[in-house]
Amino acid sequence: MDSSILQHPNIQRTKDKVRLTAARLVDHHINLAVTGLSGSGKTAFITSLVNQLLEANEDANLPFFSVVREGRLVGVKRDVQPNLSFRRFAYEDAMLSLSKAEPEWPLSTKGISQVRLKIKYKKSSGVSKYLSKDATLTLDITDYPGEWLLDLPLLDMSYEQWVEQCQSELAEPVRAELAKPFLSALAALKPMEVADELILKNIAELYAEYLHACQKRGLQLLQPGRFILPGELAGAPALHFFPLLPIYDSDLSFDSKKVAKGSQADLIINRFEHYKLKVVQPFFREHFKKFDRQVILVDCLNALNNGYYCYQDLQKAIDWLLGSFQYGSSSILNRLFQPKIDRLVFAASKADHVTPDQQGNLVKLLESMLRSARKNIQFNGVKTESTAVASIKTSRTGLGELEGDNIQVLQGQNNLGKTITLFPGEVPQACPPASFWDAQNFEFPNFMPPLLGGSHSLPHIRVDQVLEFLLADKLK
Repeated sequence: MDSSILQHPNIQRTKDKVRLTAARLVDHHINLAVTGLSGSGKTAFITSLVNQLLEANEDANLPFFSVVREGRLVGVKRDVQPNLSFRRFAYEDAMLSLSKAEPEWPLSTKGISQVRLKIKYKKSSGVSKYLSKDATLTLDITDYPGEWLLDLPLLDMSYEQWVEQCQSELAEPVRAELAKPFLSALAALKPMEVADELILKNIAELYAEYLHACQKRGLQLLQPGRFILPGELAGAPALHFFPLLPIYDSDLSFDSKKVAKGSQADLIINRFEHYKLKVVQPFFREHFKKFDRQVILVDCLNALNNGYYCYQDLQKAIDWLLGSFQYGSSSILNRLFQPKIDRLVFAASKADHVTPDQQGNLVKLLESMLRSARKNIQFNGVKTESTAVASIKTSRTGLGELEGDNIQVLQGQNNLGKTITLFPGEVPQACPPASFWDAQNFEFPNFMPPLLGGSHSLPHIRVDQVLEFLLADKLK
């Protein structure tokens, strides 16, 4: 056959149409959400994920990432991010911090940011591999504060229900102690008097200080999330509301339907409804319905360090966050996520803070937190995976001796720059009873980032397995 015939414009147009049709039959785009509550390691995780992909054909260690193992990865590059209204994820700044002579952890998540990667690979199967030599998968990664995610259930709550929730939380002695300044100011408020914005602003700031104190104490179930990380709403009247709790001898017990127009209580309730309608709802409507895959990071070890009550609070926060998966077509998460998110990774972070023989227990501890919610998510057709990861491995493993027996130990740099060697202890497979903490405490260490020694690739634990679960089916 005359090869010139194949170059005929009509033939070329037909080939182009076939290629386009083949591309449309295969999803070449993934929108990944990285979720985690305060201190779970979101920024480190995204930095590592981007780093492993950019360095995949250089010195990255990715034995479980099939497209690399099979030699089909052509290359990865950063591209212009899809939403120009969001901050650019500060990958370069994070790598500068980690590459210092005295490495530092990158700054934590304060708002929404994005990064887009183009992943070029050789196809391994399907008709489309005969139509073009290479294919490109676009990966968008969105980073946002996990604190904001905890606002989601507010959309299904009335103001009275939210007050009941806050009242239940403040029945705990730990929270009640931290809330004393707020509760004292609240007791002096006359909710039926004519609204005074300055008074409401001052009490709302005390409520925000209470939430910040809870966060420092290690608590996670904190609402509203924007009181912790206000973002562009810092100082805005939209955040000048709080729960009108029935306390002391004040007249705070009232029916919101009978609240006088223009009163303190009326303004507070209106701002609560405004927060739901204008802040929470648009955030989830505009972002979450676009996600295809999700990673949820959980810091189980810090919860153990902080004691029984903080562990239980983390459990409640996870149930609060994931409980919305349980209600089928009536749930908010089901309406926003389905049918988009089809793969979800639950990752216990900081796996390098325990010895390798305890990492299996760490996964079981995480799964004990997720037991009921995960079943419902799987029932809805979402594939899930539980694992333990270290986004940036900070410790080395060796052998030590204890009472004549060889045991695994860890070595790393503490926050004073001193090298320490220790056995951090055993990880329970489920939450111990409260009496356990009366006898002893957990003391899992915190380490500083490792010296990279000229390497451009970050050391990690199981980030390649996370990449395989999230991306491999789209890279065939």
